[in-house]
Amino acid sequence: MAVAYRTHVSIIADILLTAKEYSYEGRDNGATVTNLIRRANVPYQRLSSIVSQLTRSGLLQTIPDNSTKYRISDKGIEFLNAYTDFKDFAENFGLKV
Repeated sequence: MAVAYRTHVSIIADILLTAKEYSYEGRDNGATVTNLIRRANVPYQRLSSIVSQLTRSGLLQTIPDNSTKYRISDKGIEFLNAYTDFKDFAENFGLKV
């Protein structure tokens, strides 16, 4: 049985989706590192590296009063929407992204 590995971009999408859910969808208090680790299913060291990259890129923002919570930015929402559209498009051709 073959193991299905996730791509780096799909892990980023999981992180952004979690941040979006904890930012705008009824919770509005931001996602903690624990929320991100559980949803993205990656070790802390890897998550920390990816979150730093996403923050520098402007896709994630730290919550001003709490630097340990994250919310998705408008740029992050745009990225997540484009990723979802491309993933759906590719899957229509039998490709896995």
